Amino acid sequence: MNRYPLLQHAPMRWSVTLLIGFLVLNYGSLIAQETWDVPEERASRLSPFEFTDSIHRQGAIHYSVNCASCHGTPGQGNFERLDPLPADPATAGFQENTDGEMYYKVSEGRGLMPSFKNVLSAEEIWEVVGYLRTFNPDYVQEVRPTAELSAYGGTVELLMAYLADEQKIQVVALGTRNGETQPIEAAEVALRVKRYFGDMMLDETRFTNQQGMVEFDAPQDLPGDENGNLGLSAQLVNQEMFGVSQADTTLAAGKSFIPISLTRERAMWNVVQKAPIWLLLAYSLSVLIAWGIIFYILFQLKKIFDIGAELESK
Repeated sequence: MNRYPLLQHAPMRWSVTLLIGFLVLNYGSLIAQETWDVPEERASRLSPFEFTDSIHRQGAIHYSVNCASCHGTPGQGNFERLDPLPADPATAGFQENTDGEMYYKVSEGRGLMPSFKNVLSAEEIWEVVGYLRTFNPDYVQEVRPTAELSAYGGTVELLMAYLADEQKIQVVALGTRNGETQPIEAAEVALRVKRYFGDMMLDETRFTNQQGMVEFDAPQDLPGDENGNLGLSAQLVNQEMFGVSQADTTLAAGKSFIPISLTRERAMWNVVQKAPIWLLLAYSLSVLIAWGIIFYILFQLKKIFDIGAELESK
């Protein structure tokens, strides 16, 4: 008969404990092994300009200021020991990314990797990509066919419409150049809705098709005004190609919402006249008690003073 029955299952218990510990300690590494999926239209994106030596130098400066603290010097393996580990840009796995994937990851970020789209301009992010490509001897750049900074040389107008049957918000980019109006293809458009504390992005940015159109899913439960109207703003993201263009409009694409006044009913945050009755009574009673204690103390002090004066007179 086993005098120590608990020890029979000890090896199994220790195995389970060690397995749990291993999974906890290596959770970051497991996350790091997950693939970073990039939308197809982003992955196939190309630089609007050629990666020249001057672009490489500018990209090296941006990389040194914004990226080297974590990723280290490419090819040196001196990246920061974070969890998950930052990738070395000179490795084959890193260089398997397309130019568009590199741009997307620098721009959007993920996890410990911050987003740089509000730190670096679109041109500067492409310069970083150009610098990173210098560590791939087999790299041959494919430049966007329409390709030069500010190459369009015309004005771009954005038009918006709500497709109620399809629950879509459609944006059309039309460009005028040399007196001719034509749709703008491959223009990246961001759609935002106006909120109390700033504009809120709706979905990810999207690229216009050959007809200059792009569609966003209309928010089903986003509150608008009493008629369901939303204040929308469409803006070009790749301004290095087409310049600055923005359109603001109001569309009945939201849910009807009638705001309730916070001062309509009695509440703790309301004005004195609309404060809760119990709070007013409690406050008044507290004031009376406080003044009662003060008068009681003063009365007792007067009695002590009178007794002292009486004793002195005898």
